[in-house]
Amino acid sequence: MDVEEMDALPVKSLTGELRYLSAPKKASDGNALLEERKQKANGTIKEKPSESHVDAPAKEALPVEKQEKIKLTKQERKKLKKEERKKEKDAEKAERAERADASKEEPVEVNYISVQQRRIELKSHMAELGMGLLANPETNIGSLKELQEMCEDRDDRVASLALLSSMAVFKDILPGYRIRLPTEKELEVVVSKDVRKLRDFETALLKHYQKYVQTLIRAAKSPARRITSLKCMCALLEAAPHFNYRDSMLKAVVPRTMSFDDDISRLACDAVRSLFKNEAKHGGEATVEAVQLIAELVKSRRYRVRPCVVEVFMDLSFDDNIEKSSTTTKMAEKANVKKSKREQKKDKKEKKRELAKQLRKEVKDDFKEASSAPDVILRKKLQTQTLAAMFETYFGVLKSSLEPPDDKILAAVSREIDEGHESLGLRPLLGPSLDGLGKFSYLINVDFMADLLSTLGVAAAGGKNAETRPAEDLLSVGERLQCCMVAFKIVRSNLDALTIDLREFYVQLYNLLFEFNSVRQDMKYSKVFAEALQVMLWDSRQHDMQRAAGFLKRLATLALHLAPAEAMSALVTVQYLLQRYKKCRNLLDNDGGGGAVGGNLANYEPDGDDPDVSGALSSVLWDVTLLRKHTHPGVAKIATEISSMSAMTDTTSIVSLSPSDVIDIYSTREGGFRPPVQPPPKLAKRKAFKNVGPISVSSFDDLAMPGGRIDLEEAKISVISEPESVEIRKRLAKDFRTLRNFRENELLRKEHSRVTARIELLNTYLARKAIKLKKTDKGIKAETTKRSNARKTSKPSKLEKSLKPVPVISKKSKTKK
Repeated sequence: MDVEEMDALPVKSLTGELRYLSAPKKASDGNALLEERKQKANGTIKEKPSESHVDAPAKEALPVEKQEKIKLTKQERKKLKKEERKKEKDAEKAERAERADASKEEPVEVNYISVQQRRIELKSHMAELGMGLLANPETNIGSLKELQEMCEDRDDRVASLALLSSMAVFKDILPGYRIRLPTEKELEVVVSKDVRKLRDFETALLKHYQKYVQTLIRAAKSPARRITSLKCMCALLEAAPHFNYRDSMLKAVVPRTMSFDDDISRLACDAVRSLFKNEAKHGGEATVEAVQLIAELVKSRRYRVRPCVVEVFMDLSFDDNIEKSSTTTKMAEKANVKKSKREQKKDKKEKKRELAKQLRKEVKDDFKEASSAPDVILRKKLQTQTLAAMFETYFGVLKSSLEPPDDKILAAVSREIDEGHESLGLRPLLGPSLDGLGKFSYLINVDFMADLLSTLGVAAAGGKNAETRPAEDLLSVGERLQCCMVAFKIVRSNLDALTIDLREFYVQLYNLLFEFNSVRQDMKYSKVFAEALQVMLWDSRQHDMQRAAGFLKRLATLALHLAPAEAMSALVTVQYLLQRYKKCRNLLDNDGGGGAVGGNLANYEPDGDDPDVSGALSSVLWDVTLLRKHTHPGVAKIATEISSMSAMTDTTSIVSLSPSDVIDIYSTREGGFRPPVQPPPKLAKRKAFKNVGPISVSSFDDLAMPGGRIDLEEAKISVISEPESVEIRKRLAKDFRTLRNFRENELLRKEHSRVTARIELLNTYLARKAIKLKKTDKGIKAETTKRSNARKTSKPSKLEKSLKPVPVISKKSKTKK
């Protein structure tokens, strides 16, 4: 090709080839456009003349000044832009292909001396890639592919480091919104370079993030990488809960909450709690997804999971003013509309004002859409879905706990003991569910109150058919106390809508007080006991005098057998009830032989089941007199204060501590003594006695000081004879032998308790199986007898007679006859 024929300079490609381009002639283009427009104006439209058919004199017909003034139409501009865009894409594809060929032709071979050297070099390479991505993520987005390859490395240490590095990078470069990929129609629309660049970056980022999430889910199944992958998923859920693929990570994290590994369970539970607390980041959608997943998980496992799975619900927060805010906004809008109509009649400039209001309203709507705060209707919908899933879980746990444990539950308990895990028990979720019902009782619909209270009444009695069931299958004392307490909380939070007599729960509490004495060793039950006293006897409405006296007498008697903290909580309740009901102070009058207002009940029944009919007003609180000499100073102090009260004097002192506060302050379950014991006063030193020479072991008692120590300086022991040393050696050996026996006995006791528990489970299983077999045998015998009787009584039909074979008589038999 000659240089004279060229219309533009050549362009050198990346491969080194020269590309010769020909520039379009403006004059010819201008003439063609003029001809087309003239034909359209005259109404005679002809085919567009191609470049080969255009004559040379026609091209030069117009002057250059007019040719430059001609402008292209919109369609022609779009065509030119599309062609330019195609050329750019083709050039980019060619560049990528050249880079891929270059990388294939020149593979980098690295020979590592040791595993440690490889780890160090890969670690430095990860740091370089991460710094480049954080500095300029749009240009270095391809570095995520290398990190992704390292995440699937054969070395677990390298893979864990790559997972953590990718997590740190994604936490920094992820946008604060959810990416939505453009549709096919949106891709056809012409956009600017900046928009196209942003689209490409978002598409590449979403693609790499999806691969990373899939890698994390696969790594969570391997034992060497599961903790690292779980940490990464929890960190991403906490940092960017609004971003894409949140549901995939939640489906992987939520089942880990019930793991027997404490570290894994704690990480998963903390991640779910962070979603509940930071609803401003995701608008509440992640909360609904997490609660629904937990509800499905608990239901699929037949309500046998770790209690921490349901305890997560306690961190949920609900807005009570959603409906109020929505109604107030509607009223304000109506008022504004009415006001505008009134002003329209009076003022002629109302149209301008309406336009201004419309503009303001549009601006407000745009601001609401752009802001992260969700709409009131959407928030109400999400809150309703969350409440439905949560209460479905609570009610399901409560109903399942009423039934006796079946064979599958007993088998699961024995399996947990065999595998060495901590046994969940027969009803592991009942306590957390009752706590949740008590906390969110104000959100329960009034239509379900009657059924819920009746179910709680059955649970407080011990379950269904409690009289025929064994004591091991019944609900524990702490769980029954919780049921009574939750019933009172529900009624108290809905006083305007409910008028229910809770006498049944008072009777259950009255009977459970003596049973609580057998389980007082557990700190959890101590807190439940104190909270039940506070909710049912402190915060409740006015009591009947007989009922208050019955609880006074039983609590005073119970305080003699309880630990110091529980005894003080019972005595604090006695003191509060005596201050509230003055007539009950007659129980402190010992001269008259008890209270003078006993009514028709002249005798007190200490073993009665109903406080209203116990006749406690005719008894005496002699238990308080004994408690005045209690070893604990706090118990003795409260007992003296109670005994000093009388019916004639008005006490103005107010009980400062509640039963729950007393348990927290004076409990000794974790060791120590509260309040701490004061050390004894220092005594004067004895006079030093003269040295009499060597002292025998029998004279050690004379040297003993008041504190139990031996003053060796005063004794001045010089020599111990051999027979005495032998005797000392024997005694010490005997002591050490007993200590060793104690340790061995402790291990044997643990093994014995484990074996007995398994034997009891086996016996219960075999007994139930034997009962089932007897029932089946009886049923089979009954069926066989019925069939035999039916065959005897029933006559054969014509069809049976016809089908019955006819006996054949031989010739020999005929002749014999």
